[in-house]
Amino acid sequence: MVGGLRFLRVIAGDRHTCGVTRDNRAYCWGDNRDGALGTGNFANQLTPTAVAGGLSFRQVVAGLLASCGVTTDNRAYCWGLNSSGQLGDNTRTTRNVPVPVAGGLRFSGVSTGSLTTCGVTTATRAYCWGQNWAGSVGDGTTTMRLAPAAVTGGQQYREVSGGVHSCGVTPGNVAWCWGFGEHGELGNDGGSNWATPQKVLGPS
Repeated sequence: MVGGLRFLRVIAGDRHTCGVTRDNRAYCWGDNRDGALGTGNFANQLTPTAVAGGLSFRQVVAGLLASCGVTTDNRAYCWGLNSSGQLGDNTRTTRNVPVPVAGGLRFSGVSTGSLTTCGVTTATRAYCWGQNWAGSVGDGTTTMRLAPAAVTGGQQYREVSGGVHSCGVTPGNVAWCWGFGEHGELGNDGGSNWATPQKVLGPS
């Protein structure tokens, strides 16, 4: 318990932290130079501060100078740095309050990494958006995406994690990865970037 708040979950980002309380309220604290705390200003906060807008969240994630969350009615919102479209609102405008992710999709969860964000819809489909120079959006291109783009391959996912490379796990517990892979991050026994999902292999 911090300052009387009771948290269901917290997640540490690059320079800030966010959490969701038992009454479905989002709080963030730390570095706010790019609006990643979602408080409506750019002032750093040393203690948990309510995210603006009065939305009810069941999940909030903190990434690299940006944050995202899923409301109790399965809508995705993001805020903070938006230099590569990682907020998914069809712009590259940095925001210091939550803005809805474009497209009207219903999400079960989201994950924001460096400059790429991914989410799984309630229909178990993966979408990603943002920086895509290495194929981390997984739509078969290396074109920056300012709004959610469907991950190719036809797999269903129960969770997905976005970053310079992105990965997801299917309902059958099979892992797939895509994006930057020059150091073997994709687990497909290769050292190349892939813009489409690659199945993670077993031990050699």
